[in-house]
Amino acid sequence: MRRFLTATVLAAVVPALSLAAQRADSLPLKTTRTIDFTTSEGTWISLDVSPDGHTIVFELLGDLYLLPLAGGDARRITSGPAFDSQPRYSPDGKKIVFLSDRSGSENIWICDADGSHSRALTKGDKNLYASPEWTPDGDYIVASKTGMPIGSVYDIWLYHKDGGSGVSLTKEDKGPAPGPPGRGTLNNGLGAAFGPDMRYMWYARHRGGFGYNLNFPLWELAIYDRQTGKVFPQTDVYGSAMRPVLSPDGHWLVYATRRDAETGLRLRDLVSGDEQWLVYPVQRDDQESRFTRDLMPGSSFTPDSKALIVSYGGKIWRVEVPSGQVSAIPFKAHVQQDLGPLVRFETRVDTGDVLVKQIRDASPSPDGRRLAFSALDKVYVMDVPQGVPRRLTSDTVHEQVPAWSPDGQWIAYVTWTDQGGYVQKVRADGRGKPQRLTPDPAFYDHPAWSPDGQRIVVIKGPRAPRVSELTGPGYELAWLPAAGGATTRVTPIAGGGRPHFSRDPNRIFLYEANEGLVSMRFDGTDRRVHIKITGFTLNVPEAQPFPADEILIAPDSGRVLATASNYVYLVALPLVSATPPTINVVDTAAAPFPVHRLTRIGGDFIGWAPDGKTAYWSIGRSFFRYIPVLGDSLARLKMRTDSIRADSLKQATKEKPDSVGKARVDSLAKLPAYEAERVDVTIRARRDVPRGSVVLRGARIVSMKGDEVIEKGDVVVTDNRIRCVAATCPAPGDARVVDVSGKTVIPGLIDIHAHPWPTWGIHETEVWKYLA
Repeated sequence: MRRFLTATVLAAVVPALSLAAQRADSLPLKTTRTIDFTTSEGTWISLDVSPDGHTIVFELLGDLYLLPLAGGDARRITSGPAFDSQPRYSPDGKKIVFLSDRSGSENIWICDADGSHSRALTKGDKNLYASPEWTPDGDYIVASKTGMPIGSVYDIWLYHKDGGSGVSLTKEDKGPAPGPPGRGTLNNGLGAAFGPDMRYMWYARHRGGFGYNLNFPLWELAIYDRQTGKVFPQTDVYGSAMRPVLSPDGHWLVYATRRDAETGLRLRDLVSGDEQWLVYPVQRDDQESRFTRDLMPGSSFTPDSKALIVSYGGKIWRVEVPSGQVSAIPFKAHVQQDLGPLVRFETRVDTGDVLVKQIRDASPSPDGRRLAFSALDKVYVMDVPQGVPRRLTSDTVHEQVPAWSPDGQWIAYVTWTDQGGYVQKVRADGRGKPQRLTPDPAFYDHPAWSPDGQRIVVIKGPRAPRVSELTGPGYELAWLPAAGGATTRVTPIAGGGRPHFSRDPNRIFLYEANEGLVSMRFDGTDRRVHIKITGFTLNVPEAQPFPADEILIAPDSGRVLATASNYVYLVALPLVSATPPTINVVDTAAAPFPVHRLTRIGGDFIGWAPDGKTAYWSIGRSFFRYIPVLGDSLARLKMRTDSIRADSLKQATKEKPDSVGKARVDSLAKLPAYEAERVDVTIRARRDVPRGSVVLRGARIVSMKGDEVIEKGDVVVTDNRIRCVAATCPAPGDARVVDVSGKTVIPGLIDIHAHPWPTWGIHETEVWKYLA
């Protein structure tokens, strides 16, 4: 038997090795197109000067080129669909180190000075690198490396030119570093550089990774002592300091910094310490973005230390040191890019009625026969599973978050306009007019009836901040009589989940992300924390798991329903000490108490039926009901059946190692997994199609007709369709003409990526972000 297993393993290994070799030799992407042109400019060109001072190596559109120092025709030395970047000459000029994703993921590569004999120095498919550089002795290479998402924290690593896994130089740097942390709090290192002394490495240093709206300074220069491992700050500049370059004679330091809204290059005399502007301005740095190719393009001194060769404004320049006199190094590069298939889809814009894509806050009636929900900012009710949705009111204000009374006779909901909203209720059969329950306008959300039907709990906040801000301060948990009246504060809250109840009518449950699932009495006293649930953890330094989005206790208080990391989970709720348990649901098998993931593709608007026997949620326009008892029973039965099948297969193989034995095992029925009941909701509404004509006149137009560019032309749009793109278009008689002279228009290009950040939950009446 052991001999058979060995042969089987070897047979499996050989094809695997062959497949690995195939993957290393060729990428799965097959090129089908070629773009061919000649250019004399480029964007974000990193370059280096050869040690003999005769040649510049630079990157352009993912290929490496060689150029005489005086300028002229550039010669491409790497090609193909891979993206090659950030080249640096070895001290003897015989090798070039660069970054490339030719293996399928970005790694450090080395080639001969003419581009031949390329080999990978690093391996792996989960890392990103930036700004490789040789040590002055030519034996080692330093480079910034991260194994995290783009815009995260880089360590500077040291690799031997002949191979090895390398070692981090800056991982243990715990000292103070500039900048607010953004994402992560570890120290970040980019742009390693050396002068003639290989003991000291200069680099740019920052605490944490990418972040929004960070205050300056973000980066400062530091020296890393390779002998002691100590780090010594070297700058304290408000506009930050980055991408250091040292002259070969050790006399000069050039670094980039920002003044006002523009970035320039500063020159420091390392003998006297004096500084001056060398060139200002040059180009935009990458401090506020993801700095995946360092904060500035790479540049280089000439071997005699008399000039800096640098790229900005699309060109390559020679800058005399220390005078700052600038002269262009002209180049002409032939670009030939082999590309994969053009990914383009013909999508017809719909013109008919709109099918509602999402129902919100759907919940079943106490008897389970009807479903209430909001869609298109109106409250609907329908019989399940195949009823026709019908509105409960004819009001024109926003109606959202319907909640059934315990007897199923009433539905409470909230309204909203820019003038404020109210808590209202309406009969569940739609008879009669809605009744306003709160006397004063405010912001209201998530009404919930107490189990005895006497009170309604609601989240309340001021009107004005909700109109002008994403969330705003001043929220509280409040209650009011079910018959209507003034609200009474339970407790202030800093935002949170949905108030709800177990079977105890005297305790209110509420999820707050910082604490977990909490409960309290109607006067806010006897506050208890019951459970904390966490989900996915970002792959960034010192990251903590994300808290759950929502936690709802079951009526019997023995379980909770939770949404975390876009899935719905059923979690046992143990009665333990005053310290609540924290359960991470990502690995259900490792959880300290039973955790079951109920959904395969996510879920929103979770809830419990009043009897606690059914859990529910929604996805899009579909409503799902799940009976935990049935799910648990079927899961246990399936486990038992699978075990019996496995045992029977072993026995049948021993007794009848032929098709008869196999058939006997196959006769055991395979049990399907338990699936939640699904109810699809169909609502159609008339599409709002803009009418009329507008003429955009005088713009530079980049059309969809090949490489056509109309320097000054017209675009006519009629009834939401582009009708004419030309130098001159006839304008319809009722058209509005807009002068767009000096602008560039790309008709037919639709920007589908934006971060508008509309307010969550209760919809705004006018979403100004969509117009920005």
